[in-house]
Amino acid sequence: MSETAAFIALMERFSDTVRRQDIPGFTALFTPDAYYDDVFYGRHDGRAAIGEMLAKFFRDGSDFEWEMHEPVAANGIGYANWLFSFTSNMAPNQGKRVLMAGASRYLLRDGLIAGYNEWCYQAACLAGIGVPAAALEKSLKRQDAGFRAGADPVRHRLR
Repeated sequence: MSETAAFIALMERFSDTVRRQDIPGFTALFTPDAYYDDVFYGRHDGRAAIGEMLAKFFRDGSDFEWEMHEPVAANGIGYANWLFSFTSNMAPNQGKRVLMAGASRYLLRDGLIAGYNEWCYQAACLAGIGVPAAALEKSLKRQDAGFRAGADPVRHRLR
């Protein structure tokens, strides 16, 4: 089986475990020392912490759907574009359907995920469920601060 074919099978299991809210099945897709860097919940290191983060998904939402598009893998790295949706359980957006579009990078080792990073159109997602402008601005400033913290300030001429 090619590396991309194995990655596609892994992505199908990844999406299916989220749909079924199967925390043990989901965490089993990761190496014991893996990390998961989520755009809303932040970075979590190790299977136990990843499971705790996923429990927050299931506390804050229901009726999950995660579809992967254009998955490709080579040299131990996989990428996929995705659409992720759920029904919010959080006030004041309780009952609203949330749709997120983004992409992820997967570091792969021994058929498992050793590292996960994601990016999404966060502002569109939040605006789509009616998040107030002030809260949206706060979220975007936090995201910008993260980008700036990881950038070379001289090369990018940041102040």
